[in-house]
Amino acid sequence: MLNPAYTYVALLIVQAFHLLHHRLAKRHISFAEVLSAAVLCFPPFLVQLPSALFVTTHLLLIAVQIVGSVWIRKLSPDWNPA
Repeated sequence: MLNPAYTYVALLIVQAFHLLHHRLAKRHISFAEVLSAAVLCFPPFLVQLPSALFVTTHLLLIAVQIVGSVWIRKLSPDWNPA
């Protein structure tokens, strides 16, 4: 069963790999990465919110990060536009 602690750790791992992918692909980050980082500042074991809200938010942001990695060349501007 999904719980906020598991989805939090999953989002943390996906975010780390996604930011590494941005670095290796030499692409700028977007609002989605900033939003994920902001969500990660509020871990479910410190903030009292409904579990469903945490799980849904984490899963949606994980999906956004994965889609962003798959289509990074279309969605993120290059560091050196020529």
